[in-house]
Amino acid sequence: MEPRSFYDVTEAEDRRELAQWIKAGVFNYAVLIPEDLPKVEIVETFKMAGFNHVEIDDSSWPRRIVVKTEGGSYIFRKIEEGVYKIERS
Repeated sequence: MEPRSFYDVTEAEDRRELAQWIKAGVFNYAVLIPEDLPKVEIVETFKMAGFNHVEIDDSSWPRRIVVKTEGGSYIFRKIEEGVYKIERS
């Protein structure tokens, strides 16, 4: 199975599928994140991926979001309005 081209963090089904790709280390898709930054949805996604400790650094929002976990940090970089690419740092 290949990832879709984008996932919407406000949709429960998308969060479940996105969590599987994050857990597998696959990041070749875009993530739709609305301007009102649903931190709960982002935290929930990483918890579904198997991380117990999830911390959000949104000090550079809306340019980027950093998610820190016990497995490393993940950066969502803005590529256009409301659309982000994820990478592991």
